[in-house]
Amino acid sequence: MVTVYNTSKEIAEADPPIAILPVGSLEQHGEHLPIATDWIRADDMGERLAEVLGNCYLLPAIAYANSQEHMDMAGTITLRPSTLALVIEDIVLSLRHHGIRRIVVLTTHGGNWILKPTIRDLNFRFPDLRIIHSDGPLLSERDRMPTDIHAGKGETSALLALRPKLVKGRSPDQSPPFGQEWNDYVGYGTTTKTGAWGEPSKADPDSWEESTQKAIEHRVEYIRETFERLDEELGPIDEA
Repeated sequence: MVTVYNTSKEIAEADPPIAILPVGSLEQHGEHLPIATDWIRADDMGERLAEVLGNCYLLPAIAYANSQEHMDMAGTITLRPSTLALVIEDIVLSLRHHGIRRIVVLTTHGGNWILKPTIRDLNFRFPDLRIIHSDGPLLSERDRMPTDIHAGKGETSALLALRPKLVKGRSPDQSPPFGQEWNDYVGYGTTTKTGAWGEPSKADPDSWEESTQKAIEHRVEYIRETFERLDEELGPIDEA
């Protein structure tokens, strides 16, 4: 393992094939934990992973990330999602310039949602890169893998109910041996071959219609209640 505490010569001699990029945040953590909690955790997790992986380049954890949801509490610092995405891209392209093409991105802050589309975009634009998340189901953990996420039972049921004439038979049922995060790495053409991930053969337009109606009723209730509670918390919107 090499880090930024090594010299450039030492890193070149080690020639690490993998880089680890931890991403934390600086945001309020209640009245008992420091602002740096997520950053400290990210730094620690990155070091633990690097120690076990061996020959890799461990980067310092990024402290500044996307914490807009915490900005009403003192001490929080946030980057816009677009800013964080550009920071990640610049770091990744710097590593690529030095010949490191395998990069692990880990985050200890759930609000850093922009990391997912950023990883997907970079893998798409730079086929010579292998950027992955730090966790996902193993081949032996089929129970953790999604079974119906795209053009499967759910979406086929929907189109049979809404526009049946547009449904042209069925793609073969398949649940690929990957976690959904693999679509951030290689796309549906590799993970599914046909583009469908699920069981279109089990499509049932009647059950879809029933479940959709229940979902609509719940969403209407949620929308009305949420706007009412927002007005209670923030005051009514000035319509003038």
